Amino acid sequence: MLDLHMHTTASDGKLSPRELLIEAKERGVNYLAITDHDTVDGYLLAREDAQQLGIQLIPGIEWNTDGSEDELHILGYGLDISDARLLHVMERRQRERIEWINEIVVGCNRLGLSISMEECMARANGRVIVRTHVAEVIADRGYCSSPQSAFETYLRKGCAAYVPRPIFSAREAIEITHEAGGIAVLAHPGIYPFEVQLDALLEYGIDGIEVYYPRHSAAQMAFWERQAKAHHLIRSGGSDFHGHRSRNPYPVGSVPIPAEVKEWWKCCMFHQH
Repeated sequence: MLDLHMHTTASDGKLSPRELLIEAKERGVNYLAITDHDTVDGYLLAREDAQQLGIQLIPGIEWNTDGSEDELHILGYGLDISDARLLHVMERRQRERIEWINEIVVGCNRLGLSISMEECMARANGRVIVRTHVAEVIADRGYCSSPQSAFETYLRKGCAAYVPRPIFSAREAIEITHEAGGIAVLAHPGIYPFEVQLDALLEYGIDGIEVYYPRHSAAQMAFWERQAKAHHLIRSGGSDFHGHRSRNPYPVGSVPIPAEVKEWWKCCMFHQH
């Protein structure tokens, strides 16, 4: 079994890299990519354990972009994790995230939500901080019934405490991924609240589409499968697992992926690592 999209405590997942690998092994998933937001730390922490458990692991990342194409997520696979520009951009993005979340916290305080940056950073546990960490603090303080409710009420685009993230375009994410020797895949195209500008992404050199995804309907999967085939793009799939009690609780390896797609990944990506 194969799963190309999951998160650990290196960003906003609930399981440590080792715990995630053990979960994958128990579920019979032997080929996987850890794709934490704006960092490859999860992959670095998992490499040794993966070898011991007999799991094939490829370097992955999920870039959160926000430019003229709106808030798209770009998955990068097979990256050279020693690439100087990649390391620089990841460091910059993580620094920008701290500044961005601080602005969100200030906005929450203005709305009467008494939360602190220290609480949010503690939630991130020294790793990459995301809005989910803020939502958890808001819920813990009793302002909302759950982190999901807090996110939908205050933090989603258009809400009172929303702050635009620093501009980092899909084009930049694709370029950086390519420069680091990786392939760039559009994540979960069926769940954005806007029409994906596929023509623009094709112009930027997107390599693939995450067709097989737990929140895609059968019709969406069929549509994006046709798009991938029509444009000769790589197809991928994954659970986007964040933890059993998270906003993405779909189990590791739970997304059916066609055999020919699995074989492409095993032959063309996993054997390199």
